[in-house]
Amino acid sequence: MSHYNSSNHFNNRHRQEDPQEDANDDDFKSTSAFQMEQYMTPQQRRQQERRQHAEYSTSAAAAATAAAAAGSGTSTWLSKQKKKSNRCKTMGCAVFILLALALAGVLAWYFAVHKKNQEASNGKLGNGNHAAGPTVIAPNGNVIPNPNYALKRVFYGMAYVPLDAQLPGCFNTQASVDQELQLLVQTTGRVRLYGTDCNVLKYTLDAIQRLKLDLKVVVGIWIDKDDATYTRQTTEFYNVVSIYGWSNIIGISVGNEVIFDNYQPLSVLLAHVAEVKAKVVAMGQPNIPVFTSDLESANRPPLTQQEDKAGVNLHPFFAGVPVADAASWFWKYLLDQVEPTVNSGNPQPIDIWVTEVGWPTFPAGDNVNASIPSIPNLQTFLDTWLCEANSKNLPYYFFEFFDAPWKIWPGSAVEGFWGLLTIDKKLKVKLPDCLAQ
Repeated sequence: MSHYNSSNHFNNRHRQEDPQEDANDDDFKSTSAFQMEQYMTPQQRRQQERRQHAEYSTSAAAAATAAAAAGSGTSTWLSKQKKKSNRCKTMGCAVFILLALALAGVLAWYFAVHKKNQEASNGKLGNGNHAAGPTVIAPNGNVIPNPNYALKRVFYGMAYVPLDAQLPGCFNTQASVDQELQLLVQTTGRVRLYGTDCNVLKYTLDAIQRLKLDLKVVVGIWIDKDDATYTRQTTEFYNVVSIYGWSNIIGISVGNEVIFDNYQPLSVLLAHVAEVKAKVVAMGQPNIPVFTSDLESANRPPLTQQEDKAGVNLHPFFAGVPVADAASWFWKYLLDQVEPTVNSGNPQPIDIWVTEVGWPTFPAGDNVNASIPSIPNLQTFLDTWLCEANSKNLPYYFFEFFDAPWKIWPGSAVEGFWGLLTIDKKLKVKLPDCLAQ
């Protein structure tokens, strides 16, 4: 079977570049919002709608606050506006309740169906070799250690977002991050973060140094459509490193899929990368690479001419290939598309870090053509891809350590189920034995 179907692949997340388009691409047109939307999969359109819903909710909340402030007057017009505002608030509450119920339904779906899927996959993976947690219940009812639970240091690097580390709640704690990193360090010596909010970077560096964990960190600076986010994130980053130092830091990713998600124009991202690089150098760290992470269609000149590395998120799942062909697709696409695209026009080739690669486990109905989310398919992908990646010394960050239910939205659940571990910290698969360097 061919591992690269150009017509099918072109309409998915990692798409083949058209030669004529490349020839006329001085203005970076292939990463415009229009073309990104034109070639989105149905799943990506749902994700875009989820972001739009979130943005709408934020703007609606701001509008409600402004209306409440304006409602302190006594004019007829203001009274009408206040009544209108009250009606809008009532409607907004109803919408919020419906969305909350939908989210609760999806989470219930997760615990009922995903766990059942996980248990069913045990037999498929060989007489209980699928690790189900640190303990199991014996037939006599006793709780005993699970001999099949085995975290192994087989990954070059791991993408990590602490559980419950989302604004505005920030329910993560130093203790919870301590516990999570003591699990994560058993799988890798490198961890990639995505942002600094909720004390994520501070808690991570504190845990590494206090617990003496053998971990190096790729710092993440999150960028979205709100310019205040970048300012807040960088300020926190500089404050944290002034306290904890640089000894555990091996890279700084300025944004993740900023161009693909149309969060900011290329000119703004270029300015942010240059600004962070200049600040890091000024702080005495010229050898720590500063870069961004995106699809290869975005992370190319002129962007790669400003970066120290090129971070590329490369997921065979979005190519729509059967999982049995995913590993061979990955290597072919990396060689034939990613490396030429990233380095085309660069005076010197730039090193590529694969900053995301993985396979989702749920729900099966959120497939992309022949790419189907399931735990057995994650097992197959690891069995066919991981050891080869380690033998080739590929710099990669597996996506991701935990499931992320906060990414679930009605109509799009798959983004929440890329974890190697479930949210209750149970390993989904039996890890191969090829240790990473």
